[in-house]
Order: sequence, then C-alpha cells, then structure tokens
Amino acid sequence: MKGKFSNPLRYPGSKSGFIEEFSEYVKTNNLIGKEIVEPYAGSASISLGLLQKGMISSAILFERDPLIFAFWHSVFNRRDELVNAIEDLPITLDTWYEFDKFRQMDGVDPEHILSLGLAGLFFNRTNFSGVLHAGPIGGKSQLSDYAVDCRFNKKDIIKRIVSIAKMAGQVSVFFGDAIDALKDANNADNANRFFYVDPPYYKQGRKLYRYHYKLSDHKRLADALSEANYRWILSYDNHHVIEHFYADFDKITRDFRYSSRSPKQEKELLITNIDGWIQPATFLTNAKPQDSKKYVTTPVTAIDSNVNLPVTT
Repeated sequence: MKGKFSNPLRYPGSKSGFIEEFSEYVKTNNLIGKEIVEPYAGSASISLGLLQKGMISSAILFERDPLIFAFWHSVFNRRDELVNAIEDLPITLDTWYEFDKFRQMDGVDPEHILSLGLAGLFFNRTNFSGVLHAGPIGGKSQLSDYAVDCRFNKKDIIKRIVSIAKMAGQVSVFFGDAIDALKDANNADNANRFFYVDPPYYKQGRKLYRYHYKLSDHKRLADALSEANYRWILSYDNHHVIEHFYADFDKITRDFRYSSRSPKQEKELLITNIDGWIQPATFLTNAKPQDSKKYVTTPVTAIDSNVNLPVTT
C-alpha cells in the first residue's frame, strides 16, 4: 500500500511531516525490513507511515492513554464496528458532554474498548487543537465561527481508517507504560527490531498530553535508554536538560512545529545509540550534528499494562 500517509487523528506534535525524512534515516542506517517498536504510539505516524511505504516489516505500538490505545485497538481489531459507530455518532455538544465520562477512565475495560476508542477519536476531532483534555472547538457556548463538528468529516475519517486497517496483520497494539516496555525489551530478541521513542515534550508536554512527564519521568526514560541493549532513535524538543541527560549519545538538531496551526519553527533533538549513525545527505542542510564521538556524515493486540515484548521469529 503506497501513497501519502493520511492519519485520522489530529495529533499535537504529530510526526506526519517527519515520515519522509525518517525514511531516509531508515535507508542510510540499514533498517529497511526491520520491525519498529513505538512505546509512545500517539498518532503512530512514523510506524504506520513507514509500514505503508513498505520500508518495515511490522510495527508494535504501546500507548498509555486509554482513549488513544482503544482507538488504535479498534482500528486494527474492530474496524467495521468502529466505522458503523462513527456513521451513527451525532457530532454535537451533547455528545461531547455525554462522552466526558470516558475521559475520567484511567484504565481499559475490555467491554468498553470500542466506546473508549470512539470517544478518543471524537475528542481528538472536536477539541481545540486535537488536545484530548481541552475544551470543544467553538467553546461551550458555540458562538464561534467554528462549530464543534467543523473538523469531523465522517466520510474522510472513515476512508483513512479503512485504509490504515488494511495493515492490521502487521500491527500489534498494547496498552501499557512506555518505560516499563522499554525495560522489558532488554529480555527480548531485538536483532530484527529498532525502537522509535517519541515521549511527551519536555517544555509543552503538560499543555498537549493527558499523560505528560515530570522531570523525574524524563530522567527515568533516560536511565532506561542508557541501559538498553537494542537500537533506538529518540526525538525530543531541544532543551539543555535533555541534552544533559543524553550527553553520551549522538544527537542532531532539526526544525519542527508543535502543530500545523502555528508557522513557528522549533528545534528538536534527534538522539540515537546506533553505532556509526549516518545522517542522510539530503537533510544535512536542515539538521546539524551536536558534539559526538561517533557521528558520521555521508557525501552522497493485547490489553496488559505489563505485557512482555513479543519475541521476533
């Protein structure tokens, strides 16, 4: 399945615009045909985009937010039910209030996965900037020029879901904590895997994500990755604290935007433990290496918060 990747989610900090660039990293670092693991699934744009391009064999997604996990679980395991539920769903402020109870759930009840997934999509498409814990587009008074349903094009969303669901046989979705998954991964055979780690932003995380990180959480992640015995690529907003945590690893900076609503460019760090990391020549003008000893340039479906990573066969 080729073509441009179209995500049904409007995700803050989505990496949809990073797929082409990341594809070049995969090519130049001999990662084609490997399995990708995303412990912070979110929009899952990198994994699904690479899969759609035929560059990786399969994807394993972990997600801690019950609404986002349930959405992806439903896409890949209950597509027809999800599509029917979307078709029948009134996109109104009454539905927004009715679904608010799902935002209070911290775990996943198997009996309510479809409803949770539908609510995740609903809030993503009807809330300001796609932020799940934000208010509705147009406000609760709905006096704005933009109504709560202005970003919910059912026909287009369903088309995107049906397209992505074709990859169901190559995608596994797990509910659980990312850092626990990364620690557990040391006990698995990861010879044919690499990990793309895209945690909540250090500076803007609280505004964008329900499950944002405190300083101690960012440190726990750094500790887990420093002990990893597998290949990983990490993306972070550029901050001196993050640079300090990953001082011993190769890193480059690149431009990105927090959301498509703002033209403001921010700096992002791309960090890795891959030996002999090669920066594609195509992007040398956009990305700059930080101090590094190894940096090389080239001139040219389970529901278990403690699930163990599957063993590659």
